[in-house]
Amino acid sequence: MGVEQTQSVEATPPVNIYEGGGQLSAAVPLPGAHPDHVSVRLAPGRLEVIAECKYLQESQRYLRRDWQVGSWRLDLALPRQVDPSAARATLNLGVLVVMAPLSEAGGPQRSIPVSEVPAAAPAEATPA
Repeated sequence: MGVEQTQSVEATPPVNIYEGGGQLSAAVPLPGAHPDHVSVRLAPGRLEVIAECKYLQESQRYLRRDWQVGSWRLDLALPRQVDPSAARATLNLGVLVVMAPLSEAGGPQRSIPVSEVPAAAPAEATPA
């Protein structure tokens, strides 16, 4: 039994949207994505994410493939209005999180720069 090795050009990633502390947050898993290759556009009622993976794994001989590394595109209507001017986006361990304050007035659509959360330094071992 073989496993299909073809990879779609763009896939739609899953997304979790949650509200808390007066802001709306969207968490989007983007395996293989780097902040420099992720584009986030936010309008008061819409989120668009495009991610291009530069290290595709097309030559792998998969025996099982439940998730992919590749290009991602997400374009969705948000359940609540947000203020794009105060939004921020971070990419940490392959998960993009876009956060924006809730706002009835909204604001103009804008591109949100994606910053990478630095990995935590390993804890130093203390002598026993």
